Amino acid sequence: MTSNSEKYGVQQLKEQCFLNDLRTIVFSPGSRNAPLVIAFTQDERFTCYVIPDERSAAFYALGMAEQLQKPVAVACTSGSALLNYYPAVSEAFYRTIPLVIISADRPSEWTDMGDGQTIRQEGVFKNHIIDQTSLLESPKSENEKWFNQREIDRLLQKCKKGPVHINFPFNEPLYNLGDNKVSGTVQTELLELESILSSQQISKLSEVWNSSKRKLIICGQMSQNGYLQEQLKQLTKDSSVAVLVENTSNLSDRSFIHCIDRTINSITSDYPELFRPDLLITIGGAVISKKIKSYLRSNKPKNHWKIGNDFQFMDTFQSLTTSIPISPNTFLSSILESNFKFGLSRYGEQWKQLDYLIQDKHNNYFHDVAYSDLSVVQLLLDAIPEKSQLHFGNSSVIRYAQLFDPVQSIIHKCNRGTSGIDGSTSTALGNCLADPDHLHTFISGDISFFYDSNAFWNHHLPSNFRMFVINNGGGGIFNIIPGPEKSEVKEKYFVANQSFSAKSICEAFEVNYMCASSMDEIDSQLNSFFEIQSNERPVLMEIFTPREKNDEVLKDYFKKIKVKEIKKLEL
Repeated sequence: MTSNSEKYGVQQLKEQCFLNDLRTIVFSPGSRNAPLVIAFTQDERFTCYVIPDERSAAFYALGMAEQLQKPVAVACTSGSALLNYYPAVSEAFYRTIPLVIISADRPSEWTDMGDGQTIRQEGVFKNHIIDQTSLLESPKSENEKWFNQREIDRLLQKCKKGPVHINFPFNEPLYNLGDNKVSGTVQTELLELESILSSQQISKLSEVWNSSKRKLIICGQMSQNGYLQEQLKQLTKDSSVAVLVENTSNLSDRSFIHCIDRTINSITSDYPELFRPDLLITIGGAVISKKIKSYLRSNKPKNHWKIGNDFQFMDTFQSLTTSIPISPNTFLSSILESNFKFGLSRYGEQWKQLDYLIQDKHNNYFHDVAYSDLSVVQLLLDAIPEKSQLHFGNSSVIRYAQLFDPVQSIIHKCNRGTSGIDGSTSTALGNCLADPDHLHTFISGDISFFYDSNAFWNHHLPSNFRMFVINNGGGGIFNIIPGPEKSEVKEKYFVANQSFSAKSICEAFEVNYMCASSMDEIDSQLNSFFEIQSNERPVLMEIFTPREKNDEVLKDYFKKIKVKEIKKLEL
């Protein structure tokens, strides 16, 4: 018979998790959560991991939930351990990832009484979760048992929209075993109903569409959606429609503009009206490009439609006129199947013509580009094997990546919910653990790597994980964004110059280590880097780039690819 905690409430939680398809739990070590550990780890229906660093553990769970597209739990002991989950909780909140936080707690009567590892745990995540509850460890009456079951079921259904928090106060003893019979286990299913547009709504939207000669569709971060990609491809046959995508949208077609920053770089203040849309349509999550945000905030469209159920009033471009809470697929079907007029201008062709001109300049630039972050990112992106998954660190790495066309067979991922550097490695590793049949490659900056180096401090490192660390001696982002260069304290307090190496960290955690300081050194090691290692451990290649050159090369790049005679593109 499977061992189980004597606490009936824990048995209820375990059974309800199983019914709601939550089968993966990441544990942070501790004592107060012993009843949870005993119940889940001794049950073969669940896959359990232990990650010592709580912040890392939560990002591991987030990565697994992202990969599996199912709820994943992360469970810890009481006290400050719980607070270390917050960065991952906020990331999950803004990306609607089904993360379930389960915190063991001390009995409520000991809160603020000076007892060890006792803090105010209830409501600690209230600003960045979908819902929360506290459970009874040993419900006696049928009403108390019903309460526990109802609360667990409610939260496990709600987590489809983002993170939820289950707080579980436990009295000692914590390690006693009991039977595993839970009576009356029932799942309450919350049906997801797809909204559709009424004929009146379609008529109203078509009026705006048909009166808008210039229509711009921007797609932010999302999972792969082949149907959406085909729908957008059909829309680009309308010469008045331009579709802008980023790598993290996982949408790719030759009719789309993939590299927003390199294209919009030529849209100057001399002709601000030339590319201003009449109608802006936004789909998906976070948009990385600061240039497009700045341009559209200064050159606002007459109408802006936001499509999707999440954050319906998020007004990134300060022009939101209509929020349409239905799936992008349903919305685009309405456009393609209803009375929406096509071909009202050549606005889309104007965008694409500019994109083609810049792409030629972009390709020519890399014939003799200097060794730098930019040239390294280009080489690495070309080397990623097809049909694999590619993860990016935040700050400069993800921005460099947006300058290059994506490979359609590669899935692109990055923590853009809050855009923090904390937990990037852990999230990528969590994705990798949940997907052992595919290669996962992570490109990170040095500061992000060192910040999350505890991601390697566990016994679960997967052999299908590869990592490039671009070590430019500090926070390179502050050399390429406007503002910091004017400060006298930039190098010390913003860039945070450093001369450390990843080598010793790799040795400590038995990660295979390579290093390179030139394009030839990188290229000569790529084959062995991607090969299966005899020790079945991950591989990390640290690439040293010249800090003093990187920003010069990037500025020169934007200067050289710029189309100066942009007025001639007006069609």
